[in-house]
Amino acid sequence: MQAATQTRRNWLKATALLSAGAASSTPAATTAAPQWINRAPVELKGLRVTCSEPVLVKRSRWFCWFPSLIRQPDGTLWAIMNAYADVHVSDSFSYLSRSRDGGLTWDEPRVIGDAGLSHLLLADGSAVVIPYYLRPRTGGTIGAPCNVISPKGQLTMRASGLTVGNWPKPPKSMGADLATAGFVFNGQVLRGRKDEYLTTLYGHFEGDKRYSLVFAESADGFKWSIRSLVSGADCALSGGEGPCESAICRLKDGRLMCVFRLASFVPFGQSFSEDDGKTWSKPVNIPPNSVEPSLAVMPTGTVALSCGRPGIAVWFDKAGSGTDWQAVDILAQHNASRPQDIINPDSRKAWGGVDKLLREGLHGFTSSYTELTRLDDQHLLLIYDRLGLGWSAIPDESPETNSVWVMRLKVEV
Repeated sequence: MQAATQTRRNWLKATALLSAGAASSTPAATTAAPQWINRAPVELKGLRVTCSEPVLVKRSRWFCWFPSLIRQPDGTLWAIMNAYADVHVSDSFSYLSRSRDGGLTWDEPRVIGDAGLSHLLLADGSAVVIPYYLRPRTGGTIGAPCNVISPKGQLTMRASGLTVGNWPKPPKSMGADLATAGFVFNGQVLRGRKDEYLTTLYGHFEGDKRYSLVFAESADGFKWSIRSLVSGADCALSGGEGPCESAICRLKDGRLMCVFRLASFVPFGQSFSEDDGKTWSKPVNIPPNSVEPSLAVMPTGTVALSCGRPGIAVWFDKAGSGTDWQAVDILAQHNASRPQDIINPDSRKAWGGVDKLLREGLHGFTSSYTELTRLDDQHLLLIYDRLGLGWSAIPDESPETNSVWVMRLKVEV
């Protein structure tokens, strides 16, 4: 009995010492909350832009690229990253990762199907992940299932999904093997003057060799109707692909502005609408180029445009007219902060094939697909990717990885 009592006393003493040690070590052991680390400001004409050091969203030895962002009303962020090669498929699948601290840390991602690069927010704060690939449906419509993220972060699949009708002429079919339609959702979603949803799609009409860019409307975010043609296959601007990947925003004067791709490594096209997308001005070229633009408008009216190929840049138009652009080189900011994850600015070498890349020691490219989202009145969040071996899959013998990053930008007038 006495031995048992002494044993208990020793146990209690040891427990007390452990507790005291844990308590005394807590301040040193506790990891400080992550903070944005800012780099030196970049001075532009009439603007100061401060970029943070990049923060990693996800790293993988598999495909992980073409990222986009969703910001729900409570500030929750979702990163969507394609998890398959750059090929046409019947059903896309993507990584979905969440941040609840403004982009400083990210949850372990889940995989979702029928995802895309666009989204919209419903009245209750739910986010609809708009599918990229669409399939032929009845009544001359095309559509696909979609994912919906509730305000509490619950993910559900809506089988009825989205549909698009009122086509001015038949969309081209991608063929029986894929069973997909020739148009895809691509671009940002705005609210119209009647509170309807507005966005863009691009694709081929039957018989056309170049892309056409169309403008669509929806009262509920699920049933869409084509409102107008932004620019067609007969667009006079140079670019063999034709009007395709696009972004839209509402300028401070109330007009809509659409910026769109025409091909890699050529300037964007730009068009304006004064009647909420019923008609569009004749397209013109602007200096920024060349793929997947993303637009954000600050409360001052300043417009930000992220894009690239080559490289990655965020362009700013302080006056908010869409006519006077000046750039911040994002790759220079990234490479100065992450020399171990350097991104080659010469995007033209990213398609050399894995054997050529390994033989010549080339690595670390980017798709130049980006997205901007406003965090508050002064801050933007930019998401972009780094591709270990360009468009090639990473072989076992290579130490390279693919990765997705975010960078916070502070914009001061």
